[in-house]
Amino acid sequence: MSDRLLLVLDLDETLIHASEIELDRPADFRALRYHVYRRPHLQRFIDHALANFEVGVWTSSGKLYAEAVVEALFPPKSLRFVWSSERCSISRDWTTGEYMNRKRLHKLKRRGYRLERMLAIDDTPSKHSYNYGNLVCVREYLGEDEHDDELLQLMTYLDRLALEPNVRTIEKRRWREKVLADAARGEPMRGHRADGAD
Repeated sequence: MSDRLLLVLDLDETLIHASEIELDRPADFRALRYHVYRRPHLQRFIDHALANFEVGVWTSSGKLYAEAVVEALFPPKSLRFVWSSERCSISRDWTTGEYMNRKRLHKLKRRGYRLERMLAIDDTPSKHSYNYGNLVCVREYLGEDEHDDELLQLMTYLDRLALEPNVRTIEKRRWREKVLADAARGEPMRGHRADGAD
């Protein structure tokens, strides 16, 4: 098993936006009954991720939809796995009373991956409440902002995290600000550890 960082990518509102109703521009492609819009810079991000990391997809959407989107976005057999809603764990939010699909990354340990070398890329933090230290939360993408540069910033951040032996110890909140601040100073980003040690 490679020691390269494993990226567990979400689909909806992270890499793409899908809608039953077409937006004010034509969709990039169709998946089942959905009009699907790629996030800006998505192809560059995918190419970079596949070249530098182990990559899998885990969405809380259904299997047929997930397979249709993945087929449109990724080269054949380039992903380590494609997981959908049936791999999620359903648990209740005792504050709201609602039931939520949660992605428990420890399930990937059975495939030989270590939590210390695993990052989930998702726009919904509540789906990762059991994955302390593994989430890089991205802004929600709703298909409308053609100037969105989230994936470009994310590429820079992931390259820096790849050097860390244990990504769970790195404080990832406000990661965008850290990337932009370091770029403005012309410096490589220093580690920002959750335990306060740099």
